[in-house]
Formats: sequence, C-alpha cells, structure tokens
Amino acid sequence: MWKGVVIQESLDDAALLAQAQVIGTREYALEGTRDGRSLHFHKVIVSDEEKHGFVVAAARAVKQGPWYIHLCRDDRIVVVYNDHIFEFSIKDKLKLQSAQKYGVVVGIPEAQLDFGHLVQNPYG
Repeated sequence: MWKGVVIQESLDDAALLAQAQVIGTREYALEGTRDGRSLHFHKVIVSDEEKHGFVVAAARAVKQGPWYIHLCRDDRIVVVYNDHIFEFSIKDKLKLQSAQKYGVVVGIPEAQLDFGHLVQNPYG
C-alpha cells in the first residue's frame, strides 16, 4: 500500500479523491489570513494495483504552481506536480535533488520539500 497526502485546495479536480481510500482529514487554518481560509489535508491509501492510474490522474488534477501530491511505500516516494512525476528511492540522491529543485522552481519553499521526512512519516 502507498500512503500519502492530498491537499484538497491543491486540486483542479477533486474527483481524484475518489480514486484513493481517504482514511482521515485534518483542517488547518492559514496563518496571516483574516477570512478564515483553511487547507484540508486528506490522508490517503492507494493500492499497488491502483497506484499508476492514481498518479497519472493526480498529475492532471493538481493545480499549476506551488502544489504537489506525494505517495510513499518503504523507501520509495512518488512526487506528483502538475504534469511532472518523480518516482524514486530516497537513497537516490540525484533524483531526490531533481524533485526538490523542480519544487523550488514552481514556488514551493525548500522547507516543504523534505521528502526524506515524508518517506519516514507519509502523513507529515
């Protein structure tokens, strides 16, 4: 089983959530906002058989810009940006750096790209 997080507000098409088993949701208020906006973090599980279809759909569903979806199993991680997919062992430093560099290019702060931590704790 692959475990990960999908932020609902990162999706252009929330139907993606139906392709995974959502095992929990946490709502976090955005700091510095006065309008009460929040983000919804869905903890998901995806089977080995459904992973490929989920990842392909996720690459189409996630918004452009500073968003990604991740799935982890053992020492492997799949990082899905809009139209870009990185799948690698956390031990593969070159692929890890490529995924992180791409995240910085699309506007994600480096502190949010600690994929080593996510492999150890897929739900953040």
